[in-house]
Amino acid sequence: MNLQEAYLRSAASHHSYLISRHAFQRMGERGITEEDIERCGREGQIVGKQDHGGDVKLLVQGIDGEGEVFYMVVALAYPRPVIVTVCRFREDV
Repeated sequence: MNLQEAYLRSAASHHSYLISRHAFQRMGERGITEEDIERCGREGQIVGKQDHGGDVKLLVQGIDGEGEVFYMVVALAYPRPVIVTVCRFREDV
């Protein structure tokens, strides 16, 4: 596990992350709960990374409470990571 993944896992385990207003809106539209977000942060698979200036962003694939796949984009900001958005299809990122 690299430092970025460890930072995300630790933040999710300690509920030490922020959810952007945009992400909250998308969560409501897409039926993704805060519990889904937390579980994705702790257990999800990192499937992409953006690192071109500013904060590093990770694309994390998770499973919601209904067993459906979703993705979240997480900015590895300090002092807490920020959930930027969530979507159902990787192509939507």
